[in-house]
Amino acid sequence: MRKGKFAPTKPVYQAPSQLVWTDEKLAALDSKQLLNLLANLHTQRLCGRVAEETATELEQRIRARLPSRAVAVRRKRARSEVMLEARVAEQLGGLAAQLAARYDLSPETAARASAGTKGFRAQTMTDSKGHARAGSAVKSGTAAIDRYIACRVRDSLASLAYVLLADHPQESGRYVLLGTSDLFDVEPPPNEFTALAEQHAWSAGSRTRMRAAPMATYAEAAERFEALIARVAEPLGQAVATA
Repeated sequence: MRKGKFAPTKPVYQAPSQLVWTDEKLAALDSKQLLNLLANLHTQRLCGRVAEETATELEQRIRARLPSRAVAVRRKRARSEVMLEARVAEQLGGLAAQLAARYDLSPETAARASAGTKGFRAQTMTDSKGHARAGSAVKSGTAAIDRYIACRVRDSLASLAYVLLADHPQESGRYVLLGTSDLFDVEPPPNEFTALAEQHAWSAGSRTRMRAAPMATYAEAAERFEALIARVAEPLGQAVATA
C-alpha cells in the first residue's frame, strides 16, 4: 500500500504576548527600555512572528515617545574619519591654549565685560579635556565633523571650526572662520558653510548675524582667527597694565 505524501501544515500566526503593549505599558518604560522594545519588534517583524500591520502601528507609538535623536540612524564612520576628527580637535585645542597665553580669554573676564547683555553665558574656548568642542551640526545631520573653538564677549562671537559636511569626501573638510558680522571687515560671500554658521549662534536674533568664511589652509585660519580674537579680548599685557 502506497503511503500518502506528507504535507506539512501551515503554521497559524500567533502574536507573542510580549508584543501586546498598551499605552499604559509604554508610558511606564524609560527611553532605554523603549529602544530595546523597538529593536525586539524589528527582529520579530523580520522573522514573521508579528503581523506587518501590528508592527507598524506599535512602532509608531514607540517612536512617538522617544526623542528624535534617540531613534536617528547612526551612520557607520570610517576609522580614518574618526582619526581625522581626533586630530583636528586636538589641533584646535592647541591653538586655543596658545591664544590663551596671549589674550585674556577667561570666562570670568568675558562675563564682566558682558554685564547687562541679555542671555549672556560665558564659556571656556574648549571642552574639559582642552580639545575643540563638538558642534551641533553633526546631531542635526548637516556635518560629519564639526569641531570648534570660540570666544564670545557681549554680542560678538569669534569662532574657528573644522567642518566636514555630511556625505562629502574627507578631503573636502575645511577650517572655517565663524563669527558675527561686526567682526568682519569684508562681508564673506554666501557659501556652503553659511547655513552651518547659524547653528553656532546662541539666539534667533544672533543667527541672522552669523557669517562663515572657509579658509584655504590651517595657517591662514589660525592667523585670521587671532585677528578676530583681538577684537573681542585684550592682550594679557594690556589686561595686567589696566587692572
